[in-house]
Amino acid sequence: MVVAKTPLAHPVPPPSPASPFQTPRYKEVVAFFTDMAAGDRPARWQDVSQWEMSHVHLFLLGMLERSYAFAQWAVDNDDLANYLGYVEVALFNIVSHHAFEEEEIFPFMVKTAGNDIWSRNVAEHHIFSDALDATWLYVRHCRAALEPAAWPPTPVPEPNEAIKSIDMTRYSADLDMTKPFDPAGFRRHIDGYMPSLVEHLRDEIDTLAPDLIEPMGQQADDELKKIVQSHLRGYDPKWFLCSAFTAAPMSTIKQLMALPFLVRRILVPFVFGPKYIGFWRYSAYPENLSWAATA
Repeated sequence: MVVAKTPLAHPVPPPSPASPFQTPRYKEVVAFFTDMAAGDRPARWQDVSQWEMSHVHLFLLGMLERSYAFAQWAVDNDDLANYLGYVEVALFNIVSHHAFEEEEIFPFMVKTAGNDIWSRNVAEHHIFSDALDATWLYVRHCRAALEPAAWPPTPVPEPNEAIKSIDMTRYSADLDMTKPFDPAGFRRHIDGYMPSLVEHLRDEIDTLAPDLIEPMGQQADDELKKIVQSHLRGYDPKWFLCSAFTAAPMSTIKQLMALPFLVRRILVPFVFGPKYIGFWRYSAYPENLSWAATA
């Protein structure tokens, strides 16, 4: 049998004191999510939403934080193709997560629970969505402009027409599309919308409290889970599943993803994981893609 090598994470560069990921408020919110996500999957269906979404928010923020941390390091180490590939996956995960909430999840919840509270979450998305989408366009553009051409090609789907139509000149002070990737500008741009993003993610958990989920009924909740699973299965597991697999300890991954033996033990380490392995070295737990870790 061929033994899959264990990929190692790049050492995280020392954080800047000015980083939005070093503020007391950011650390407070992450601690809140960590507390909400603690323990095994809740036994009561009404309690699962807050627990599960807290994990998701930790995944998303963790990927964005690492994208921010490694910006200059990737330039200095001539590894922009892999780094920008990882960052684009991170940004797509956040953008697509919010889009799916707006288009499918929250409308379904409003309809079945008879409560319009989740429309507030959609309104909060629009406070930072253009700036977030612009970050994705910038990173995608910078990777496409690399010479020699970046390999492998970007795996994430194309931005939709609404995102493509964003006027990038609004952000040109930090995201200059006429120049190569600028780590300092990239970070300054994220500095601008991080507080709004963090507050939204924190507020959203309150809208998933058991007393607000209860009126949906368990049957509707089960139906919503099927909608979510069907949506996520539409993504290529070589990048989507692996981005989730490498975002948390394996004990957490096993709690959140009840994968068949064949997928977890064979496809992940030997088929899915190797495709974009250079990307995942920027993640927190790339070793999760190894044969040993998936046991």
